[in-house]
Amino acid sequence: MRQQDHIDRRYLRMQAVVRMYRAALLFALIVIIILSVSLLAGRRRFARAIKIDGEIAALVASKKAADQVRSRLLKEGKQNLPGLASFAQQWEDVSWPIENRKILSVPEAIELLRHKVLVLVSAAAIEVDGREAVVMATEELAKRVLDEVKRKYVGDEETGLLEPPKFRQDVRIAEVSRPAAEIMTELGAAVEQLTKGGTAAKTYVVKAGDWPAKIAHKHGMSLAKLKELNPGVTDRILYPGDKLKVSAATAPLTVVTVKEETRIKQLQPGTYEIRTPTLPKGTREVVRKGKPGKKRVWDRVVYENDKVVRREPIRGIILEEPEAERILVGTGPQAVSGGHR
Repeated sequence: MRQQDHIDRRYLRMQAVVRMYRAALLFALIVIIILSVSLLAGRRRFARAIKIDGEIAALVASKKAADQVRSRLLKEGKQNLPGLASFAQQWEDVSWPIENRKILSVPEAIELLRHKVLVLVSAAAIEVDGREAVVMATEELAKRVLDEVKRKYVGDEETGLLEPPKFRQDVRIAEVSRPAAEIMTELGAAVEQLTKGGTAAKTYVVKAGDWPAKIAHKHGMSLAKLKELNPGVTDRILYPGDKLKVSAATAPLTVVTVKEETRIKQLQPGTYEIRTPTLPKGTREVVRKGKPGKKRVWDRVVYENDKVVRREPIRGIILEEPEAERILVGTGPQAVSGGHR
């Protein structure tokens, strides 16, 4: 009897253990199901938000899609220029709940954002007296343009130059980032603009604290000109990130060239007077005409572009001595004219 009771107790304990394991297994299964549902729901509820200056501009499916949109917009804005491309606005992409927003495809997002961002390309600006005159694709190209401007007034052969040609203005090359439309790649067009002057147009991105009159003054423009380029600009509030067209007149560059030039100078013969009593007083008679001489003169000539602004003799040599004009000057008594007695 005791043995039978012992067997029953062992059986009951085994049943309890089995029930415990079943409960644990069921709990684990419920947890796994809940986590799986949460993960699947999370995938459905979250996408990738592209933010422009802190505001959501588009929603795409994934981080990969956001990177594709960014890469293609930069490539499109850069065109074929060699510089690095970046956005004028702040760009970021973050995980974001879908809610009732539409998830855009990559082409749809590009089409939407194309007009909301400004792509800037690194370039080299030629500044004249602190004002941007021409923007070139590279620093090397900018240097070549300045060399071509000097060569325009010096020529290919620099014989006769006393000093290296220089600019009258303060000319510098600065690293900048500009839209592709404002960056030049043709030397001839850039030289033309620098030698004739003109209007340098560019796009300005509005910053915090800007207003129309301030922007116009900053770019050397009148407020009327700013309004002409941007119709309605004074009729609305400007927001950081807005894009305005600005332009300012640029004066032509002045190349100062110092050359040594030679010329033949004519020497006046002068006069040599011989007093003689054989001629009546006050009588003058030329016995030999004078002959001009010649002198070679070396000048230091200062040009501003094609105009001579200063000429200074350096040295000279006589090629032909002048011969003075010889004049007889009478000192004798004057002839007595006949009269009445």
